[in-house]
Amino acid sequence: MSRFRVTDAPGLALELALGGPPSWLIRGLWPADAYGVLGAEDKAGKTWAVLDLAVSVATGTRWLDHFEVEGGPVLAFLGEGGPRNIVRRLEAIAANRKASMDDLADLRLAPAVPVLSSAPDLADVRAELEDHPARLVIIEPLYLAAAGLKGSDLYAMGEALGEIQRICEEARAALVITTHWNKTGTGSDPSRFTGVGPTAWGRVLGSAAVERRATESDGTSDVLLHWTFRGGEIADTEFRLRRRIRALDPEDLASPFSYQVEVSPVAEGEAGAAGSELGWSALRVLAALEGADGEPIGVKTIGDAVAADGQGSPLRAVTIKRSLDELTQAGKADGGNGQWWSLAERAGFADGSR
Repeated sequence: MSRFRVTDAPGLALELALGGPPSWLIRGLWPADAYGVLGAEDKAGKTWAVLDLAVSVATGTRWLDHFEVEGGPVLAFLGEGGPRNIVRRLEAIAANRKASMDDLADLRLAPAVPVLSSAPDLADVRAELEDHPARLVIIEPLYLAAAGLKGSDLYAMGEALGEIQRICEEARAALVITTHWNKTGTGSDPSRFTGVGPTAWGRVLGSAAVERRATESDGTSDVLLHWTFRGGEIADTEFRLRRRIRALDPEDLASPFSYQVEVSPVAEGEAGAAGSELGWSALRVLAALEGADGEPIGVKTIGDAVAADGQGSPLRAVTIKRSLDELTQAGKADGGNGQWWSLAERAGFADGSR
């Protein structure tokens, strides 16, 4: 019997119509039936991003606390990090969504990845999806799942990726595979993905570049990422993600993590788009200070101005205060007694130029 399912055009159109209109897994970024790749440079936080997606879909909450998702069961194969670290991260992400581990009953985890060229491993994935249907399947990372294959061999990689793709399509599940950037080349788009297979294969390609990385005095890791999404069915999309992570007790390997994420737009010609030392939130707060014409203003007034600036979601008070500290350290702002002002604006008044 042929392994091909041959259907005439009217029959295929009817089949699609009976299946209902297409929907989103991640609104605007990832169709519910799509397969593709999330890639980034080393230590950019691919595992955090994909675990955030797993929690978001399993709980029906927003990915990265921003993008709407279609909720449902998730099957995640995780080859990096180890069970203890995975659980700590899941707990932190769930807490960010006002949830707990008890709310993750729709998330099934395997602490290893299937080898994509292994018929027994693929049979196990198919059986798991038959027993426990999922809306999303995650395989993290590709280099472990592609064991034994040459990344430069497009045909071998295509065959391996095609098999897991078909299994997920039969199960009506989206498929997300993570990968690394190569060590050569420039730029931040999916052309940096290691090997030739992922970029040619994926219907959706998401790529993240680190724009700024810092460690604060209390051990908080503060990373600013520039994400790019491409695909034949979606508009090219870019956004920034600021991710802040801190172990509440750095000396305790079981200590809970604090996890905060903030998505902001990337605007053409934006001052922070290339080379700025300031994050997007700090730039918005600075604009609010400059809009006060040199008058000192408080956090609430700044918050009201930012909420009305049309540049993204309102900022929480803690984010505004953190941005003010960032601006102070950069020599852009100063404050006292709960009031803040732009140093450039104050200088303008002091020298009589305004």
